[in-house]
Amino acid sequence: MRTFTLRIGLLLLLTSSPAFALDEPGQDLPFLGRYPGSVIDSYKTAHYDEATIPLGILGKKGFAKSETVEGQVTYIRYKVPEDRSPLEFIRNYQQALQRAGFHVLWQCADHGCRTPDADVAATLWRGAPTRYTGGAEIFNFENGRMLSAEHRATDGVRTIVFINDNTLFGHSQDASVYAVQTKPMQSGMVSSDAGQLTSESMAAALIQQGRFAMHLPFDFNQATLRSDAQSTLTALSQLMEQHPSLRIRLEGHTDQVGSPAYNPYNQKLSLNRALAVKSALTAQGIVGQRIEVTGFGATRPIAGNDTDEGRAQNRRVEVVDLSPGAGLRPANGTITPAIAQAPTMNSAPTIRNSVYHRNATPITGISAANTPSAPDNLSGAIFCNIRHYTAPL
Repeated sequence: MRTFTLRIGLLLLLTSSPAFALDEPGQDLPFLGRYPGSVIDSYKTAHYDEATIPLGILGKKGFAKSETVEGQVTYIRYKVPEDRSPLEFIRNYQQALQRAGFHVLWQCADHGCRTPDADVAATLWRGAPTRYTGGAEIFNFENGRMLSAEHRATDGVRTIVFINDNTLFGHSQDASVYAVQTKPMQSGMVSSDAGQLTSESMAAALIQQGRFAMHLPFDFNQATLRSDAQSTLTALSQLMEQHPSLRIRLEGHTDQVGSPAYNPYNQKLSLNRALAVKSALTAQGIVGQRIEVTGFGATRPIAGNDTDEGRAQNRRVEVVDLSPGAGLRPANGTITPAIAQAPTMNSAPTIRNSVYHRNATPITGISAANTPSAPDNLSGAIFCNIRHYTAPL
C-alpha cells in the first residue's frame, strides 16, 4: 500500500508551518496544520492501535453512534489563543479538511454534544495523554465544538479525524485532535506454535497448574463479549460437559492506567466481565451453580502496566479449578491424562470505547458467589496462559 499523503491548501487562518515552541512534546499532523498561535501541550502516536471516533451525541449509555478504527493513531492537544472562539477555530479546520477531500461525518456544539444524564467524559483512545483518568476526553463544557471527518484514498486508505475545541469552565481553551489512518498491522512479529484452543489444552492447564488465563475480546472498557470470543467459550463449555464434577471460579482482572491499583470502577468492570463469561457458559447449558464469579480489578497484575503488551496480559479472566482431584474425572470414571503443556496464544492489545466515571461508588462484596472461595495457594505460581485475541479494558 503506497504512502498516503494529504496536501491542504493554505488558509488565511490555518497554516502547517507555524513558529512553535522548541520544547513542544510533539509535532503537527503531516497532513493538517495548526491554528496560528496554538501550542502543542500534549502528544502521542502509536504505529498500530485502535481508537473510537464519535459519530453521535454522548448519552447515558455511551455514544448514540461511533466507529472504532484500527491503524496509526495520533493524539495532539493544543493550547488555543483565548481570543479565538471555538466556532472560529472549528470552522477553519472544517474548511481545511474539506479542501483536502475530507467530508464531515458529524459535528456538534456546546451542550448539544452530550445529554444531561451522560457522563462528563468518554475515552476515545486509551493511550491518549489527556490529563484525565484512562485517557478520557471531556464532553462537558460551556462553549465548545466537535467535528468528525473522513478521507478515503483511491488505494483504500481511510483517514478519520476527530477535533474537540472547548472552553472548559469559562477559561483555558483546549483543542484535542485525534487522527486514525488505516494501514495493515505489522504481522509475524511474534511466533507461536499454538493451534486453536481446545478443551483438552484447558484440561491440561487445570491438571498442571490448577488454573489458566483467558484473554478474551471484550468491547473496550465494557463487559460485552465480542463474537471472536466464541471459540474459547465453546471450548470451556465442552470441558465442563466432559467433566460434570468440575466446578470453577471465574476471576476477572483489568489493567491499571493512571488510577491506583484498587479502583472501584475497575473492580466492578472485572466482576462484570467474569459474569459475562458465566452467562455465556450457562447459555450453552452449563449449570450456574458450578461456577463462582469474582473480580479483582487491577490488584493482581501478572505483568507491568507500563507497556501495551503488559496491560494486555493483565486484562484477563482466569479459570480456577475448585474441585481438584475430582473435577477432571469424566462420567465413565477414567482420568484425563495430563498433556505436556497447554499451547499459548499470542495476542495484541486493542482498545475500544469507554465511559469515564469520575464519581464511581465504592463496591463491596465483590464476589458474585455465595460459596466461599477456595484458598488461593497458587499465588506466585507459573500460570499456564491460554491466550486468545486480546480486547482492551
